[in-house]
Amino acid sequence: MLLNKQYFFSTKRQKRMKTFAGLTYRLILACLVFLLTSVILTAQNNNSAVLSLNDCITRAIQNSYRLQTDSLLSKSLQMVLKQERSAYYPQISANAWASGLFLSPYTFGQHYLQAVADWDLGKPLKKTAEIQQKQIEQQQVLSQQDRLEIASVITGLYLDVLQNQLEMQILHARLDYLNKHIEILNMMWQAGTIQQLDILQTRSTANNLQEEMLQKELSGKQAKYAMSRIMGLNSPDEFLVNTITMPLPATDIIEKVPDIWLQNHPQTLVLQKKYEKELLMKKNIEASYLPHLQMISGYTFDGDPTGDGNYILLGLGATIPIYSWKRKEYQLNEIDFAAGAIQTQKKNAERDLSIRFDQVAAQIRQFKKIIDFQKVKLQNDREAAKVAELNYQSGLATNLDFLTAQQKLTETKLNINSINNQYLKSVVAFWLLTNQIEKIKDIK
Repeated sequence: MLLNKQYFFSTKRQKRMKTFAGLTYRLILACLVFLLTSVILTAQNNNSAVLSLNDCITRAIQNSYRLQTDSLLSKSLQMVLKQERSAYYPQISANAWASGLFLSPYTFGQHYLQAVADWDLGKPLKKTAEIQQKQIEQQQVLSQQDRLEIASVITGLYLDVLQNQLEMQILHARLDYLNKHIEILNMMWQAGTIQQLDILQTRSTANNLQEEMLQKELSGKQAKYAMSRIMGLNSPDEFLVNTITMPLPATDIIEKVPDIWLQNHPQTLVLQKKYEKELLMKKNIEASYLPHLQMISGYTFDGDPTGDGNYILLGLGATIPIYSWKRKEYQLNEIDFAAGAIQTQKKNAERDLSIRFDQVAAQIRQFKKIIDFQKVKLQNDREAAKVAELNYQSGLATNLDFLTAQQKLTETKLNINSINNQYLKSVVAFWLLTNQIEKIKDIK
């Protein structure tokens, strides 16, 4: 019996030695694969530019078709303004005419050259070019609003990509830990100290984790692809987002939106410019009811043998509107109604901005509270995971208890990352709402 018992323990020890040798071989092989993969990824990453948030915004603005359209429209409006100013002066034209008269006793020809100057007095007197000037100002504010929207879109995508990268790191670390745990479980199962169910449960958890990683990888690729297209790049592999190492930015949140901020926000300012331009349209109507002056100068070659010969023509005339059946009154009323509608739109925009301001401010305050709470929760979950691991190794807890504790720890880490990202998005949204885009440059 003693010999048999010794032989049993010797055989068991040999099995353990073989298992350990196999485990060591697999670990060495995994390390080689990891190092090779790291070298390949490093070589690929060296060809990719690492961009900060401000770099991405700058590239997106430079390659924005919308802003290019705004620039061309602004140049077009500049030409319209110059055209309107040129109408302040008399418009000179020339006429040439040749005719033949065939009378019964004889025939003769007449030829004349004329220069005509037509002067619309209403345009310089009413300064109608101010309408086009206001249109240019409106276009400039629209361009500013487009810049803010582009910055907002790129910021959201940038933070989504960054959050995805951080979450993938957390999930990778969790998966590596589970794989190591599976290796240990295999040795314990071969030693007969645990059941195979523990291994199957852990593998199921690892499979679920891999599925979650694939889904997150897809969302990250989609966000990065959208960024690359907006920035004018051909492929998302041409750049990497720079990890934000600075602490979460703090911002002072006031209780009420200042009226001056509402008035100067691009969304309301563009409506104000539109309202002012609409009122200036009255200048066009009033100018159309002022006189037109015409001055004529010409020379006629008269071939009539009974006439006095050639002669010079000088003339001065005026066209004066007298009565238009209340057409002017209807036109002015139309402008007043249109201007009133724009003022209503502006008030609605101010209300929407106030609501957005209150919502973002409330989000920032709430996220601050959640972040403080999650710091405590993370510490508790870490301690709970350690205790669950020790209890499982001591046989005081099941493998399912151990996996549950680890899963809670992972979820807490992911939630913290998500809340930090949402907080940063809210702060940036607050800066954009308050037209403080320059503060985004401080995010490193």
